[in-house]
Amino acid sequence: DDINFNSMISNNLKKRVLIIYTGGTMGMRHSKDGSLKPEAGYLTERIKELPEMCRPEMPEYTIIEYDPLLDSSCMGPRDWMKIAVDIQQNYLEYDGFVVIMGTDTMAYASSALSFMLENLGKCIVFTGSQIPFCEVYNDARRNLIVSIIFAISSEFPEVCICFNDKLLRANRTVKVNSVGLNAFDSPNFPPLATLGAFIQDNKELALSQPRGPFRVHTKLEAKIIVLKLVPGFDDECIHAMVQYSTTLRAIVLEMYGTGNGPSNKDSLFKAIALARQKNIVVVALSQCLQGGVSLDTYSMGREFKRIGVISGGDMTTEACTTKLAYIFGRGIA
Repeated sequence: DDINFNSMISNNLKKRVLIIYTGGTMGMRHSKDGSLKPEAGYLTERIKELPEMCRPEMPEYTIIEYDPLLDSSCMGPRDWMKIAVDIQQNYLEYDGFVVIMGTDTMAYASSALSFMLENLGKCIVFTGSQIPFCEVYNDARRNLIVSIIFAISSEFPEVCICFNDKLLRANRTVKVNSVGLNAFDSPNFPPLATLGAFIQDNKELALSQPRGPFRVHTKLEAKIIVLKLVPGFDDECIHAMVQYSTTLRAIVLEMYGTGNGPSNKDSLFKAIALARQKNIVVVALSQCLQGGVSLDTYSMGREFKRIGVISGGDMTTEACTTKLAYIFGRGIA
């Protein structure tokens, strides 16, 4: 459906949104050496100065800034847990949530929260920017304003990423551009909404409202490694890692195409077989952005399937690794 922005916010006079700023480019400023660094309080002040936030049709808002502010490359499961707990503690007080963070690991953090937050009935929007607010030309302003509108107006009760001109399902999203404003894409799933003069809202993709109570699962066990096959790689390294590791729970194996690998290299098969003998979960993903894994297509895939390698289908690496961490944390596997 084509929806006008004004109609989305016309009924939001009494709604409230919680903005969580963990760090990242959006709130950075130039230091003396010219590099970008986060500055405590700067983004909060910039948001308060925005004329859009003073308009009567915009929601009331509260901003939480983390201390210290973190580069997303320094974030991991503990930080994702903190975001989840902050949402849990404020869940009944706000109609929607916006999480501002760095873009480099945003797809991992948002994917993790999509699994950690059970029976989520509100919209949680992750966003950030490629260019900080301190620059005259930036993408921070629009990304923030649109994310707030989606957080309190969207019909998608789930964790999303809003960036540039798309609202995307978080656990289907990957970062595809390190410098372009269209930094994120969802290669195997259509956007929940696309922005233009009007919003193309794909309501048929919306998840149904949950029937059970909202719950947060904060334990993640990230004893997982991702291996990407390359021609001529050294299988002995994989074998040694599997043989001598005492903590490894899962291997995510990024294979060629639909799940292919070198059928003439017995050493790789032996290394994966050893992993399965040690009850290490092995999941096969495709190195391709689009499409997915079908282990029945080629002989190597069939052999892997026979010894218990799991097909990850068209899951992203970000979703696969965080889902495994969530499953292990729940004690399901």
